[in-house]
Amino acid sequence: DMDDPQDRLRIGEILGEISKAEYHAGRPMLSAVVTHKEDERPGGGFYELAQTLGLARGMDREMFFIRELQRVHDYWVSNPAP
Repeated sequence: DMDDPQDRLRIGEILGEISKAEYHAGRPMLSAVVTHKEDERPGGGFYELAQTLGLARGMDREMFFIRELQRVHDYWVSNPAP
């Protein structure tokens, strides 16, 4: 329930775990495809995690989001799931 703050927090935690797993597997942050309905951008935790992982150095949020979303699409077009 996205109206429930606890549920939103839990979803953010799950997305963070997915992004960390993807990062450690050498893939882009898959959670880039999950955006807020209002502005079609990921939540603040997405960028914070990217900073922690060292992926967004020298980039603002918008630039990083666009680049990472493109990387996700490029990766999965070239490496479709079995």
